[in-house]
Amino acid sequence: MDNKTWEKTGKGQYALKDIPYDGYNKSPLKPAKKRSSFLPFVIGFAVGILLVLAVYFATFRFSNSLSMQTQKKIGTLESVIDKYYMGEREEKAEADGIYKGIVSSLGDKYAGYYTQEEFQLSREDNAGEFSGIGCTIGTDEELGICYIASVMEGYAAEAAGLKEGDYFLEVDGEDATGWTASDVASHVKGETGTTVDIKVLRGTEELSFTVERVKVETKTVESRMEDEKNKIGYIRIAEFDEITVSQFKEAKEDLEKEGMKALILDLRSNPGGLVDACADIASMMLPKGIIVYSETKEGRKFEWKSDGKHEINIPVIILVNQNSASAAEILTGAMKDYGKATVIGTTTFGKGIIQNTYSLGDGTAVEFTVGQYYLPKDETIHGVGIKPDIEVELDAEAYLKDGSDNQLDAALKELGK
Repeated sequence: MDNKTWEKTGKGQYALKDIPYDGYNKSPLKPAKKRSSFLPFVIGFAVGILLVLAVYFATFRFSNSLSMQTQKKIGTLESVIDKYYMGEREEKAEADGIYKGIVSSLGDKYAGYYTQEEFQLSREDNAGEFSGIGCTIGTDEELGICYIASVMEGYAAEAAGLKEGDYFLEVDGEDATGWTASDVASHVKGETGTTVDIKVLRGTEELSFTVERVKVETKTVESRMEDEKNKIGYIRIAEFDEITVSQFKEAKEDLEKEGMKALILDLRSNPGGLVDACADIASMMLPKGIIVYSETKEGRKFEWKSDGKHEINIPVIILVNQNSASAAEILTGAMKDYGKATVIGTTTFGKGIIQNTYSLGDGTAVEFTVGQYYLPKDETIHGVGIKPDIEVELDAEAYLKDGSDNQLDAALKELGK
């Protein structure tokens, strides 16, 4: 659906609130006074019919799926609210509720309607600069609760004591257990210098934190020479934003200058992000060919390709877990399909569908699923995930106790063979 059609749909649906319930059964035009001349009557009647048809087409034809029965019920509902509701109806909140309800009715858990404020926050997040606490947020689909996917070094979340794996229970006193990741992000972000109260679940313990919001330039990539003797480099990608591409390029080049002979690429708990960013990073390691392709329900196909000019020719291990999703799975799957990496960890999440965001022309936007991704060997990720070549379950107890990482140890052992 193109944006122009969607805008007309929105206007048609919103216009319903201004038409009284009786207006669906009776003509909204006032009856003409009787005239002595028959011709003016005929002309007036014809004009009236044309106006009624114009109202019908403007209001109902563009509402697509709204039946006459649904439209009548909206009128009845508004009449009941106007008559009995103690409070006042707020026009903007009511309109946003209608738009969110339409998108919610799709039954697409990845769909959403964004108000101007929410869309602006989303754009800032993807650009890699915003005012917040310095963490990335993932969703545990099994529990339906958001958690901290990673804590950015040197920012407020780390200083306050928040840790990777903490589950969000409350934000500023509001129950956050049913929120989406974007809901949590929009509440955690805010004006620089203000604070946000966060209650989390860590293991079986509930912990509360007051964290000051600061200007954050998202550091989505961290790197180091993990094994100086054997020149094994380590790069972790927390998520795929616009800024991730340049950060990864810099990290890879720095390690190459230090003489890197093997690479561990850590994509554990990476919730995904921008596929274009993922493809740009894949192009820095893959030979010439398709990285991933998408297909819509109409059969339209789009391909992301590598030109092969920067193919990596050292051993690569990719670390993944059950929370590695979407773009992280695309990069992992493409590297595995071309035989450029060995995958260690646990089976990934299994999200291989495409969400597009469409601007509605007034600062708001809508997002929903439009197609599916396929790996170079024509395999789908969605609902399946990527099974590692070497399965290693994280020893979470040891990790929380002293930071020891048996999955990382497994990668170093494999590279040392």
